[in-house]
Amino acid sequence: MEMREISIDGLEKLASSQNGKVYRLNDEQIVKVFNPRTTSLEMIRREKEAAKRVFVHGIPTAISYDIVKVGDRYGIVYELINAKTMGEMLQEQPGRLEEYAIRMAKMLKHLHSKRFEGGELPDGRLNLHIWADIAEQSGYYPVETVDGLRSLIDSIPPRDTFVHGDYNPGNILIADDEFVLIDLGSASVGHPVIDLISTYQLMMIVAEQPDGAEKNMNISGKQAKKMWDYFIREYLGTEDAKEIEEAEETLRFYVLIRGLAGVAITTMIDEEQKEEYAKRLNDMFLKGINHFRLNPLVSGTDSYHLMTRN
Repeated sequence: MEMREISIDGLEKLASSQNGKVYRLNDEQIVKVFNPRTTSLEMIRREKEAAKRVFVHGIPTAISYDIVKVGDRYGIVYELINAKTMGEMLQEQPGRLEEYAIRMAKMLKHLHSKRFEGGELPDGRLNLHIWADIAEQSGYYPVETVDGLRSLIDSIPPRDTFVHGDYNPGNILIADDEFVLIDLGSASVGHPVIDLISTYQLMMIVAEQPDGAEKNMNISGKQAKKMWDYFIREYLGTEDAKEIEEAEETLRFYVLIRGLAGVAITTMIDEEQKEEYAKRLNDMFLKGINHFRLNPLVSGTDSYHLMTRN
């Protein structure tokens, strides 16, 4: 079937990110136009299919319609939801930060209980291996580091439960006070740490960069860190400072799966500084790899160590 072609000339732009732009197509639909430098047609097809499967499983998200050609780019047409992102809502109602952080944690725990049959969604570790590919291709890291990175990813226990892959206030819409997930390009199944890696990275690492939180989540760095504190306590179901510290220590290390590759593609670090920054991350990774690889994330078949309480 021939792909439909549309024009975005004169359309209202609703949002913009590294991966593309979102435009209002009409009163009922939007079109998400992807950046060809970061998103292939195959990745776009996977996002559309994931959105469909996730919606069928009762996870609140926008209905996906068709893939379209937009000049020399591709896009997905979605239903238009009359909503704002959580970050935008917090700009208007900063006093709801604690409430939203706790609800965000409860939603993620619920999502991590949603099971998908084999093959419905890809293994989340495959998305992490894409980061390893980028790290390897960057030329910044020795073979020892790349092999260790892939070994660490493979050591994450498989699961058949949902992971979003980029769970943060910028990817949650609030419509009539209900949360709706967007940006399902990394939707998959796997261990909860796959989600917590990306959430921790954005809310605690990227938030330290100038305008990092504002550009990615529409909140301030201070708000991001405060939200994380409420979020992780609710997610883990504990106020025990030692347990929270251990969980965050684990996440700080696992963030290097994305961080090593991030050096190569980030625009937040000057090109002349990247090699030195990569060296520091490389040293951190090699120092910690044996400890974390020899201390698995789970103890027992169905329980999560540090990540959740059942």
